[in-house]
Order: sequence, then structure tokens, then C-alpha cells
Amino acid sequence: MTLRCRRGGYLTRMTDVSSFDGTRLAIKAWGPAEAPIVLLVHGLGMSAESWGRVPELLAGGHRLIAYDLRGHGASGDAQAGGYVMSAHARDLGAVLDAVVPDGGQVFVVAHSLGGGILLAHADAAGTDRIAGAVLAGSGGSAVTAIGLPARRLPPWARACVRAAWLAVLRAGARLGRRIRPVRAVSDRLIRRFAFAPGEPAHLVERVRDNFLGSRPAALAGTTLASVSHDGARLAPALGVPTLVVHGSADPEVSDDDVQELMAGLPDGELVTLPGAGHMLPLTHPEIVVEQVTRWMDRVAYAAPGDDAAAAR
Repeated sequence: MTLRCRRGGYLTRMTDVSSFDGTRLAIKAWGPAEAPIVLLVHGLGMSAESWGRVPELLAGGHRLIAYDLRGHGASGDAQAGGYVMSAHARDLGAVLDAVVPDGGQVFVVAHSLGGGILLAHADAAGTDRIAGAVLAGSGGSAVTAIGLPARRLPPWARACVRAAWLAVLRAGARLGRRIRPVRAVSDRLIRRFAFAPGEPAHLVERVRDNFLGSRPAALAGTTLASVSHDGARLAPALGVPTLVVHGSADPEVSDDDVQELMAGLPDGELVTLPGAGHMLPLTHPEIVVEQVTRWMDRVAYAAPGDDAAAAR
């Protein structure tokens, strides 16, 4: 099925991908099939819809492909692999298997937790199929207090800590569903954790509906995976040119988190957007698209043996 978009692009519902453990991943695509591929990886509690206008703005000259994380959006619930970070990383590999032509490469754009998933994939499987990357509103994930205590415990105790945190997180997700009708409360929480002061209320409502509509088990399991993941430690594995676009008022990703990530990237550049928050694809789609396009041109210039790029 093909749906016409407002700005002349088109949205195609692609065949879903089956991941390593049988989990079904929902796929969407925009733009001409023969164009260079840009793969979008969204964040925790979101879906492909969280990219807002970014796909249609880029679709004129690119093939945009987005998938919903396991247990998120239109994707199926996790099967044997659960919601650990390695399972999310292998899902990214399954999508790459499905959409990258033999010998080809894609450009990956990741938001929030999507950056951590990309780093985990690069660490486990390499970057042969990835030409370059943009992390928008992502510090690659960082270990927080939830992840630290269990590191020094024996395996049986770590399992107990994990089970306890999962129970707490599931309870929090269910509570979030119950308070969803209390819009003033839920919107205040969403704004506190994802937006800068003054960013549009209708976007806060959009993220609230997306996040609080997530399935509790997926939200809890993926949250635990996220806060137990030291993305900055894996940064050296992402050996492709990587642009980090960071909002200076991002309540989720601190300046220190970004600097730690940048220190580990072999080929990285940082662009800071003054006063911007965490949901950059929604609040600043034109700037995200401008930076993605600029970085793709930069990667093309740097590609060895690319005579056309060199001539440009």
C-alpha cells in the first residue's frame, strides 16, 4: 500500500522483518526505492511516528526507512530475546540484513536510545554496512544508579536486582497509563524529562500519547536495558564519521554525557542547538534534516574511490 504525503513524497508499508528470535519488527519507508538509504532508529517508548516531518523532508532524494523497536509501536512483543540491549542491537542487524543491498551501505540516524542501540550493534557486529551516522538528541545511553549496584554482585544477586527493578518499572508503566487522563500531571512529567522550556505544547501531548500508550512490559524491559548500558564505553566501535546534534537544554542528555561520548568517537563532530531540548526530530525537523544532509555530503566527500564525490 502506498500513501501520498503532503509534500510530494510517499510512504510505503514494507514487509515486516522477523528478527533473530522471531520478534516481528514493523517497517515503514519513504522516498524512491533506488535512492541512497537512510535508516531511522527511534528512542525509548516512542515509534517511527516520533520522527515527525523528518522522513518526508528527506524523502525527495533519499530512501527513508524506519522501524519500530521490539514491543514498541506496530512491532510485536519480544520473544525469547526479551528487551535487553543486545536483543535491540540484533534487531538493528536484522533490519540491515533486510534493507541493505549486497555490498551496499546505509546512513543511520538515531534519536535518544536509538544511539545506544547503534553503538551496541557496532560493538557486536561492526559497521561494514554503515557509511555514516547522526545521533540527534542522543548521548548513546549512559549507566545510571539503576545499573551500577548490580555490577559488583554475584550472578544470582544480579538476577534478583534485575527482577526487582523490572517489577518497579512495570508498576511505574502501569501507573503512567492510569494517570494518562490527568493531562496536566502527565504533560508536566513529559515536559520535564523530554522538552526545553517553551517548546510547543502540542508536541508534548504527542510524545505523552506515544509514550504512555507503550506496552508496560516493553517499556519496563527497555528502560532497564537503557539505564544499564554504558554507550560511551562502546563509542570507539563506531568507526564511521558520526555527527552528534545536541540541544543545550536537553533534560535527558547532559553536556557531560555528550562530551564523554565525543571523546570516544574515532571520527566525530558536535553541533549544539542553543535552547533546544531532547525531542529534536519533532521540535527542530528542518535543522535535523539540514545537518543530516550536510553530514551525508561530508561522508560522500570522504568516501575512498568515489570519483564523483571528489569531483564535487
